[in-house]
Amino acid sequence: MDIVFLGGEVPSHRKLLEEAGVKHIGVNYWRLVKRGLPTTKDYLISDRFDDATHVYVTAKINNEKELTKEELVEFDTAFEDWVIVNSDRIDMAIEFNSSLGKAYLEESRETFWVDFGHDRFIPIWDHTQGHNELHRLAKKYPNVGINGPSINEDKALAGITRALVTQFGTKFHAIGFMNPENLRQIPFASVSTLAWLSPMMRGETIVWDGKKLHRYPKRMKDQARARYKAVIENAGLDYNLILADDSNEVTKLAIWSYLQLENSLNNGFNPLLSDNSGFKDDPGEAETGGVEPDNRALDMRNNLETRNPESLQPLPVFGISSKTVMEKDEFGQTTIRDVPVLNSSTVSLRQCNTCFVANNCPAFKPNNSCAFNLPIEVKTKDQLKSLLNTMIEIQGSRVAFARFAEELNGGYPDPNTSQEMDRLFRLVKQMKELEENKEFVRMTVERQTSGGVMSALFGDKATSLRELPNEGLSETAVSQILSDGLE
Repeated sequence: MDIVFLGGEVPSHRKLLEEAGVKHIGVNYWRLVKRGLPTTKDYLISDRFDDATHVYVTAKINNEKELTKEELVEFDTAFEDWVIVNSDRIDMAIEFNSSLGKAYLEESRETFWVDFGHDRFIPIWDHTQGHNELHRLAKKYPNVGINGPSINEDKALAGITRALVTQFGTKFHAIGFMNPENLRQIPFASVSTLAWLSPMMRGETIVWDGKKLHRYPKRMKDQARARYKAVIENAGLDYNLILADDSNEVTKLAIWSYLQLENSLNNGFNPLLSDNSGFKDDPGEAETGGVEPDNRALDMRNNLETRNPESLQPLPVFGISSKTVMEKDEFGQTTIRDVPVLNSSTVSLRQCNTCFVANNCPAFKPNNSCAFNLPIEVKTKDQLKSLLNTMIEIQGSRVAFARFAEELNGGYPDPNTSQEMDRLFRLVKQMKELEENKEFVRMTVERQTSGGVMSALFGDKATSLRELPNEGLSETAVSQILSDGLE
């Protein structure tokens, strides 16, 4: 993934980016017009960027409502002419996605942008156009751009874009968006942003600590910057200038941090992204079109309205059946009624667009529900035994494959293989316990009356057990024993 640093139309910004080693820079033609284009010659990108820099061009207007339809058409024509003049130095050109209408946009795509370069053109998809339009664009164009508001609004984009990448090989580009929560989920080829200017324009602090990208608002800059002294110095920046709130030095820290993030993503490391700012994701309206951006994590929906009880229904992951039962009340009256019984449901809520295995599923079909169901029923002992037998067979194959992988990796004992073996033994033990038929009786008897427990259990027989055999000793026998003892 490439991070495109927008703002290259400003010479001071371009100088900061080039000195920091940035290789992907974005230029907004609208801002070039507002700053004033040369009147005696063309504005050539080749005169302002070195050959190693990849240049992305766009024509983002902050507020189109300020322009009439004729002015929008005139601006679009001028933008297309400028792109043609600089076509040899433009790596990617993002269309002018204006409010001129779908018919005008399609005509522009077919006439101008295809001639410019089919593989360098990025049409923009908006969530209001629907998933069918996204599918059509992904099938027709090698590159498709998605604007920031659409990424925030459409929660199904992660699964849909992954499936389209697998199906058509389309490259998706985030236009004016740098939200950490979505950056990990959607397979973007590039992400363009002005967020790197936030330290200069609003006093924020953006820093990469080696594992996470942290972003702090202005009110936290003192404590945040002091915390990362070692990181700042290792990046080759002046720590004292950053503490003194030097705008250039703090911006250099942000550029360096985004470059570290880009490098970690491209090297296969999945970084942990953290954003401690509850404020804007970009330094102005250039990326949001006048809409107040929000880069916080997805919020819980706390403002809930009570639904009509008649519209409530059971969770579709469960099935509900009825069973007739007979009940007796306290007066001995028998009542027959139907009671609900919970059971499993074979109906699946999985959808191909958002399925976890959409990339590899042989039955994948866009905008369809899952082609498979899992008709499992366990209501008898035989069904339970069959299920356990199946689980044992599955686990046995996992153990065999784990052992195979262990051998291929040199034969060194793998703790994962040992864990799978332990799981197999536990399943076998449970199966064995299920098949055993044990019958035993365990009794605990206690009594505190004078008669004792034995009298309670055996009655008069217990009294005879306390008597000595042969009716005990007579008086004569006792006297004889005493006299013998005295002698």
